[in-house]
Amino acid sequence: MGIAKEICRIEKIKSVGALGGAYQHNLRLKNITNADEAKTSFNIELAGRLPGKSYVDCFHDKINSSPWYENGNHKIAKNAVYAVEFMLTFGGEANGNIDIDTWCQDNMKWLSSHFGGSQNVLSAILHLDERTPHIHAIIIPLDEKGKLNYTKYLGGSKYRLSELQDSYHTEVGQLHNLDRGLKGSKARHQDIDNFYSMVNEAVAPITLPEPQQKAGLFKKAETAVEYQERIVPIVQHAHSISVSKDKENELLKKRIANIEHLQEGVVPEDVYNKIFSELQDTKKQLEEQKKETLFCQNWAMEAQKKYDDLDRTLPEKISTAITKATAALHTVLDNQKANYHKLKQDFDRLLKDYTSLQTKHLDIQEKYSSLKKKSDHIQELEYDRELMYAVMDNNGVSHIYDKHKRNIEEGFIMSSRLEIAKYKSRHQPHSQHSQTPHRTQSR
Repeated sequence: MGIAKEICRIEKIKSVGALGGAYQHNLRLKNITNADEAKTSFNIELAGRLPGKSYVDCFHDKINSSPWYENGNHKIAKNAVYAVEFMLTFGGEANGNIDIDTWCQDNMKWLSSHFGGSQNVLSAILHLDERTPHIHAIIIPLDEKGKLNYTKYLGGSKYRLSELQDSYHTEVGQLHNLDRGLKGSKARHQDIDNFYSMVNEAVAPITLPEPQQKAGLFKKAETAVEYQERIVPIVQHAHSISVSKDKENELLKKRIANIEHLQEGVVPEDVYNKIFSELQDTKKQLEEQKKETLFCQNWAMEAQKKYDDLDRTLPEKISTAITKATAALHTVLDNQKANYHKLKQDFDRLLKDYTSLQTKHLDIQEKYSSLKKKSDHIQELEYDRELMYAVMDNNGVSHIYDKHKRNIEEGFIMSSRLEIAKYKSRHQPHSQHSQTPHRTQSR
């Protein structure tokens, strides 16, 4: 028995979009759950892609230079397989026991010899940043005419794929003491359902981890392929135990055949009884083995149900969360709108008050100007009063001024002023009046 199982997974790529996705994964341009970022720099490009070119660029270069497609001679068929991705690895038990350099060289020779030569290898990358070293190889299935021809290399029948696995075992796996997978087994490496079929072949109970959940609203949970890569070493170990149990069962069958001979009297009775007792013990062990196998089957079905429920409910949970978040945003927006309208009303009211106050201010300014003019008149009258009093006092007729002062205090301003002016014109000569400076000038 080899140190571990060999693994050769094959997957079709039918669009440039899928090529772009493979490029993102293989070149670690997106987050890979099981990859250790600290070891990503250890990954090695073994062949194919020119530096700086994506898988899509390389694919178009090969198609445009192909004699079948160049100059628009032919178009790519709608159902054409653009590329084939190989995932080549081995069971985790072989870690440390494989010469990786030699193993990579043997894999590259096998790819070139079976898929149209090294010119059809678009890319081959050795990943060392995950638990088990593995190669992701992208093959463009161009035939001798330069036409995409998946059927030539991998089509036809299941027997053709089985032959391919045989050749891989002969040219790669066997050289590194690796075991071939079981022929006709339903165990494949495409999705999680097929791994449960591998669990069903195991005879000892195993504990597999739950699919991982990622925190955050818009982040995806662990994909089936990522989950597959994480649990494959566990499943393969259980499968290797199953194979060893199968060999033990073969020995048991031989013992049963011997018992049949014992019944015919070929051997002594004491030997017969001893072997028969051993057979009974073996039957009990087989019963236990069947129970353990049933346990694994039930566990696999339960785990599948959990995974299916998770896959089904996740979009609904995301939709519900988005709906709640949207409703909350609408509430906040409505509150902001209400605050805006209230502030606008307050502003309009303040603007109206400001306009009213501005009008009142102008009125007050006009009244103030009017009052100032009246005040100027009052000051002039006061000045005239003082002047007239001095003149009348000099002429001994101040009692006339006192009379007019009382009239002014009682509101007869204009009449008193006229009387004073008449008196002034009678008692002051014109020449003297003209020589007296105008009161406004003295002021």
